[in-house]
Amino acid sequence: MSKPTATIKQQPSDFHVAEQLGFAPNGQGEHLWCYVEKTGLNTAYLKREWVRLLGCAQKDIAHSGLKDRHAVTCQWLSLPAKYGTHLPDSGEGWRILTRAHNDRKLRIGTHRANEFTLILRDVQGERAAIDHALAALAHDGFANLFGDQRFGHHNLQKARHWVERGELPKKHDERALVLSVLRADCFNAQLQARMAANTLHTPQAGDRALLRGSNSHFLIESVDETLLERLHSGDIALGGWLPGKENKPLPPATKTWLDNADAATQAAVHYLCRHADSGWRAFTARAQNLHHDWQDAHTLSLTFTLPRGSYATALLAALFTIHDAAESKRT
Repeated sequence: MSKPTATIKQQPSDFHVAEQLGFAPNGQGEHLWCYVEKTGLNTAYLKREWVRLLGCAQKDIAHSGLKDRHAVTCQWLSLPAKYGTHLPDSGEGWRILTRAHNDRKLRIGTHRANEFTLILRDVQGERAAIDHALAALAHDGFANLFGDQRFGHHNLQKARHWVERGELPKKHDERALVLSVLRADCFNAQLQARMAANTLHTPQAGDRALLRGSNSHFLIESVDETLLERLHSGDIALGGWLPGKENKPLPPATKTWLDNADAATQAAVHYLCRHADSGWRAFTARAQNLHHDWQDAHTLSLTFTLPRGSYATALLAALFTIHDAAESKRT
């Protein structure tokens, strides 16, 4: 049976995302944290704009997560407090909602979660079936794929050129992007192989499991009822490898995937094992507080919260064949 179809991002307000820190800045210190609402601007553009306004260095403006351009987004940025009096409350496409001092600079991955409010338009499909699928997804989760935003238009192709050269880019931001894109591509390939084998929810001895809401992971030595119940409840999730330096044996399924991977992927893994640290990412993610409301027969609103690093577009792809109106306009 074919999936229902839907259109996203006909206008920026159709896609709203807000970072949730999970804690409050402590109110003192030499760093100013700003909670900023942006419309039609990505994170990199706003950081460049603040550098222009303040005359500071690019490295002085820090962020926790990157946010899309074709959306209304709320996110945290930080800068040295000495620039605070020169930073206006708003500019074209952005406004500061909150200012707070903190004793530490904001770092990538600081926020805990992202809260989404989405409007899906031109929805085509049986309403009852969509309602049922949303209820099942809230209970079972979805494949935690890296979204297209991670790869951009040509980032994977550019990253593979660096693999072919056997070199790292000299610029820090470019180097980080290359490693990030390659790791994301390898992870997605592992996840898709596991889906094809119908073992995404089937633990095997030697797999890694991740604790919900954490990067902590452990080796599954044996599969028993307690482990299966923890997986079923969402307390833990099976983990996929983010290739890098690793001194412990890889899970059998990961070895099989790597043995069967094409030459370009194997070369990327070898490159990452030289230049990156190993990591693990949950194969599945669960949306918290998932609610939906039919505005009319073909317009559906969704609200939900995802852990940092999970993509709303991956959740949508589990249910719909999605048409991205903003992407169509860009191309």
